[in-house]
Amino acid sequence: MRNWSNSIAATRQITFLVFERFSNHGLANLMEPFRAANSLLRRQAYRWQIITPDDGPVTSSSGLPVMPTMPRKDLGRGDLLFVISSYGQKELATPAGSAMLRSLARQHRRVGSIDTGSWLLAQAGLLDGRRATIHFDLSDTFAERFPQVDVERMRWVEDGDRITCGGAMAGFDLACELIGQDHGTALVLEIGQMFLSGMPVQPRTVSRLGGDRRVDRCLSEMAANIETPLSLPELARRAGCRQRDLEQRFRKLFGASPQKVYRRLRLDASKRMLQEGGLAVAEVALRSGYADASAFARAFREEYGAPPRAFLDRGVG
Repeated sequence: MRNWSNSIAATRQITFLVFERFSNHGLANLMEPFRAANSLLRRQAYRWQIITPDDGPVTSSSGLPVMPTMPRKDLGRGDLLFVISSYGQKELATPAGSAMLRSLARQHRRVGSIDTGSWLLAQAGLLDGRRATIHFDLSDTFAERFPQVDVERMRWVEDGDRITCGGAMAGFDLACELIGQDHGTALVLEIGQMFLSGMPVQPRTVSRLGGDRRVDRCLSEMAANIETPLSLPELARRAGCRQRDLEQRFRKLFGASPQKVYRRLRLDASKRMLQEGGLAVAEVALRSGYADASAFARAFREEYGAPPRAFLDRGVG
């Protein structure tokens, strides 16, 4: 995927257009990674609004009511529109609904969908001549109904300024991919750790993005060896490939060297230890693989823009 904005310093404006009987899972999986990114970056890198077709509340497939955060008429221009629908797509694909989608598409730089939202985009003519996907259960029907769309059975498909996503689980990974374009895969790794509720790093989220088993193996070895970091040759050996091959795989998938990703994992671990409290800075440095506390402090400040003591819980250290 190409970068979806001109400046990563800008706040991204995201609009979630939510239809009746949408999936809570789909909305949450798209929204929560952006919320986590804001928290980890300690600034509002992403801002979003929820709108609905009639400016009123909609009810999810599980019965949860959701209110729009603003009326559609007050919506300005944005970076990304996400169309979120799950059930009853044929009834939702009305002429009025299609006209609304075309108008909203003109207000946004990119347009995406999740689950059956692709059907609504296709009905509005917004996928004509494009590659797209939809929930796998509807792939054949979708292809028959919209022959002008090149339907692919993929977790998500990007074609120019259109992104279609097949389902809720893939939505989480798609959101992480977009965040990674702006802020690097190291932040995506940290988001993955956050949603694993403090468990040891399992680079599950990132590995699904690339599907590279050798990189997966290397990331697992990195996560298991935070306190005593492995050398690059040893990581390559455990991953089952040559060092240069491993470096090329990391640069292709992450846009960074294995050493840089490893460094971020170790510093992420150190930040969690500081925030949990109970350890002095020097001890945290040792537990994250730094024998020299000064070197640790320099690396930490470079990564997070503040010294380790700024993250200490209850002033320990």
